[in-house]
Amino acid sequence: MLKFIRGKGQQPSAERQRLQKDLFAYRKTAQHGFPHKPSALAYDPVSKLMAIGTQTGAIKIFGQPGVELYGQHTLVNNSASELNVQLLEWVYGTGRILSLTAANQLILWEPFETTLLPIKTLHFDGKLKKVSSLCCSLSKDLLWIGTEGGNIYQLDLHSFTIKEPVIYHDVVLEQVPPAYKLNPGAIESIRQLPNALNKLLIAYNRGLCVLWDFETSSVERAYIAPGHGQSVGLSVNFGGSEFSWYHADGSYATWSIDNAEPPSNVNYVPYGPDPCKSINRLYKGKHGNNDVIVFSGGMPRSAYGDHNCVSVHVNNGKKVCLDFTSKVIDFFVTYKDNSDVAEVLIVLLEEELCAYDLNDPNISAIKAPYLHSVHASAVTCNYLASQVKQSVYENILRAGDEQDIDYSNIDWPITGGALPDDSGESDEEDTTKLYEILLTGHEDGSVKFWDCTGVLLKPIYNFKTGSVFGSEHDFRDDAAADISAEQLDEGEPPFRKAGLFDPYSDDPRLAVKKIALCPKTGQLIVGGTAGQIVIADFNDAPEKVPLKYCSMNLVSDRDGFVWKGHDQLNVRAKLLESDASPITVNGVNITGVLQVLPPASITCMALEANWGLVSGGTAHGLVLFDFRNFVPVFHRCTLNPNDLTGAGEQLSRRKSFKKSLRESFRKLRKGRSTRNNPSNQVPTTLEARPVERQIEARCADDGLGSMVRCLLFAKTYVTNVNITSPTLWSATNASTVSVFLLHLPPAQTAATSVPSASGNAPPQTPRRISAQLAKEIQLKHRAPVVGISIFDQAGSPVDQLNDGENGSPPHRLLIASEEQFKVFSLPQLKPINKYKLTAHEGARIRRIHFGSFRCRIPPELLQSLHGGSPTKSTRSHVDGDGSANISANPAAGRGDEYHEIALICLTNMGDIMVLSVPELKRQLNAAAVRREDINGISSLGFTNSGEALYMMSSSELQRIALATSKVVQPTGIVEVEPLETEESALEENEEKSNKETDENAEVSNSLEVTEPPTASIRAKLVEGNVERSSLNLTNGISNSNSPNRGNDTISSSIGDITVDSVRDHLNLTTTTLCSTTTEETVGRLSVLSTQTNKATTTVNMDEIPDINISNLGDLALKSNTTETSTSSVVIKSVITSISHEKTNGESELRTPKTTTPEESQF
Repeated sequence: MLKFIRGKGQQPSAERQRLQKDLFAYRKTAQHGFPHKPSALAYDPVSKLMAIGTQTGAIKIFGQPGVELYGQHTLVNNSASELNVQLLEWVYGTGRILSLTAANQLILWEPFETTLLPIKTLHFDGKLKKVSSLCCSLSKDLLWIGTEGGNIYQLDLHSFTIKEPVIYHDVVLEQVPPAYKLNPGAIESIRQLPNALNKLLIAYNRGLCVLWDFETSSVERAYIAPGHGQSVGLSVNFGGSEFSWYHADGSYATWSIDNAEPPSNVNYVPYGPDPCKSINRLYKGKHGNNDVIVFSGGMPRSAYGDHNCVSVHVNNGKKVCLDFTSKVIDFFVTYKDNSDVAEVLIVLLEEELCAYDLNDPNISAIKAPYLHSVHASAVTCNYLASQVKQSVYENILRAGDEQDIDYSNIDWPITGGALPDDSGESDEEDTTKLYEILLTGHEDGSVKFWDCTGVLLKPIYNFKTGSVFGSEHDFRDDAAADISAEQLDEGEPPFRKAGLFDPYSDDPRLAVKKIALCPKTGQLIVGGTAGQIVIADFNDAPEKVPLKYCSMNLVSDRDGFVWKGHDQLNVRAKLLESDASPITVNGVNITGVLQVLPPASITCMALEANWGLVSGGTAHGLVLFDFRNFVPVFHRCTLNPNDLTGAGEQLSRRKSFKKSLRESFRKLRKGRSTRNNPSNQVPTTLEARPVERQIEARCADDGLGSMVRCLLFAKTYVTNVNITSPTLWSATNASTVSVFLLHLPPAQTAATSVPSASGNAPPQTPRRISAQLAKEIQLKHRAPVVGISIFDQAGSPVDQLNDGENGSPPHRLLIASEEQFKVFSLPQLKPINKYKLTAHEGARIRRIHFGSFRCRIPPELLQSLHGGSPTKSTRSHVDGDGSANISANPAAGRGDEYHEIALICLTNMGDIMVLSVPELKRQLNAAAVRREDINGISSLGFTNSGEALYMMSSSELQRIALATSKVVQPTGIVEVEPLETEESALEENEEKSNKETDENAEVSNSLEVTEPPTASIRAKLVEGNVERSSLNLTNGISNSNSPNRGNDTISSSIGDITVDSVRDHLNLTTTTLCSTTTEETVGRLSVLSTQTNKATTTVNMDEIPDINISNLGDLALKSNTTETSTSSVVIKSVITSISHEKTNGESELRTPKTTTPEESQF
């Protein structure tokens, strides 16, 4: 009981709580990869920006590499159609974009820093008002909306209201030649003539196109396509002299705008004469003196109707039909400035983005800087190599450059947006730069290397293991098929395989299960589904040796064992011949293949490149292999000798319901007897203990108890406290932890610095590495062990130390099972501390990692921390990236640099926790991944600097930051052109600014006048945030300095105004999504502030001490919360404290750039 009371009293001090906020902060930062389920594409040739909308409501804008903006549609009526983006239309040159959803909602979005905010919404009702096409005026003030009913409405973008005149289809029909007697149908396409802004080209569904003149409100010319049935769309050339009109029967023709007569080739079908499918999109351009036609669809219906193609036809006879493996969503062509010269073709597919150089006669592919398809082959495992040395990175980059030799060198055409100037970085930092590399293992046996150091996820190398396995006959057939696929077919259409997405695998045994990359040497180990371990490196070694092969049988001594799974993969016989040439593919040397028998899937791997050792685990045991000398060291079978099926009685950890009922009745009976017998009061404290294991129904095949779950190489204290020894640690599903002592040759070990006694002896053959079982630990609760780590006194993991460093003694061992963390001393293996996660929170541990956290703190705070904490005061101060768990460096700037190493863990509920070591005190808890997202939880990986990456969909990666010191997020911005209404309102309000009135409308006007130009942007932010009261930004990025906004609900109060009261006040008013204007929103908040003040209409900073409100006085004394020219502090504070609620339960505080960090703390 005393222990319980003492434990309750150990709360973190105020200094520690302040330090936690400076060190730890959860936020979602950047997104990598390809959007999930894309549905719309738009390009702004003025701002050079590209936008992609998805079926899940996400909008992503991309400019030059590094400029990325995210937006997210939200549910209003709980209809999925409200999220499905069907059309996107740019307001050219302004940075704003319009989206049309399947619910017939039109939303205007505006960039704010690195996010997109919805500022206006318009909802169309009625079947005839179903929007079918959009066209924005080149003068940026109007949007023409074509509907299924055949009418065209004009939307004023300033007021976001429909204005007259409406172009009705019956008015158009009255002015069309009498030969056309059909109902024209829906509006398929609207185009404004670039040389005559008062004229519109309108294409109807049933073969009618008209040129409408707004000055006369009449049809100037009508174009009738004979015998084509449905029209699909049209495109106008740069000069406005001609247009290309394409149809649903696979035909197209180029018409002259000045001539209503059909052209001679009006019935031209590119892939005729057989019936063809519809042409979905068509662009026309120039290449020299030749015309270039780019179109999607149009395939012969019977023969190639299932092909997803984009065709490039030049009128000199050159034709290419790009045959993709996924559906074509949309595409666009970029042109040379102010001309019809086509430059780049960019195709948005369902599973990838492809770009092609139209200046190249061969239409060569372009390597895009972003939007790469992570899942070109299905991703089977992820591995995050953290802090990779620059020399290793350059070797990988050099190998990747050889693979990219066939790509075009043309510049990327999408160059919009602006990046901050980062010229302040010194050259010294670049020489010691460390990189983060993500390795993805795929179903086809390939491993892709991605540079994820910055915002861009760049593919740098593709390592393929499939070429090592199989028969020579199959290999020749595959090579011939690849060559033929790249070449054009002689027939019609001239197909050429395009794109990288290939979801099919010839052999499921090739799938990669585990990857290990040494960040210091570049040694690469790849483990597969059939027990194969491929060993490779990036060294430019002069001696090239042929491929070596070795197999190790784990169950050779088990007579009763029968393997009923798949066979092993066979290495190509030609590669194993004595005179075979070494396998060097693009600068990577595949040195050998280790086959583990039985050929079960590799479940874990460990690599120690300095010792030349690799260890692999399967469901049957583990192997240790010396890949430098290519000899086995030892193997150990973990199967139960009495039960070779692996389903022994000791593996069943289910707590029976009958047994738990029996225990419950015993406790009831015991409690009753205790109450009746007052003298017997001792057991009450025992009965008061909380239940430490939840009754969990774990299935019997919860995992083979023999399965090896984790392996670790470490140089630590095992035999005695004076000398470190090389060791291998393994752990199984049955909580059995084994320690193996490794005996390395003197040249290969760094355990001691004592020179060899036989230094003057003649050279002899290298001594083989040997291993022996030193110790074994059996945890009582028998939960599967998910991680082992050994850290020194300062908390640094010894496996992350540089070669030759041992860390400061004593070492401690951390064993993380699914249910608890347990810390042991070394070498005694005495338990020191434990944290029972499942017993207290009902969650299970999935992954652990050690991360480094830094911040700058005042020296006096550092002294109080070291003086007040007995466990931390003994830790030393070191410089740079030393191994101390807590260190401080005097540096220029505010305060000293404080450094702490903590344990990060992920649970099966999708929560991420940060724990201090060795105390195991929780520092941060954040709901990172949705608990239903099993793939996201299983794919999450941590970096050494407190970041994480996980698969948020099959093709997208979400980046997370847990440390305040390392946040990688997009910094590029898009310049927004102000709306004309704002400028006119400012001019009008300047005249009224000197007048004082008690009316609420004039209060809002005066607010708008006295605010600087940035206030217009902030007012839009209010409109996006306050009107909807909870903006579900699943793709949003946080820029606030508040550290705990990811997992705490922030509720600030000023006087009687709180965030909840603002939300309740706004919910009482019946408003639709962003339907009110900026003036109305600011006016509504102005009413709220004047009701509180009851005396004044505007509040300036110099007036605050005179107001009889204590909270405002304290606020003014604390800090300057707004700009010097800002009025109405109450309103500003409420605006900047509205929280964004995300779909995964976290909240996010967003403050404008002009505020100070203290603003969010009141």
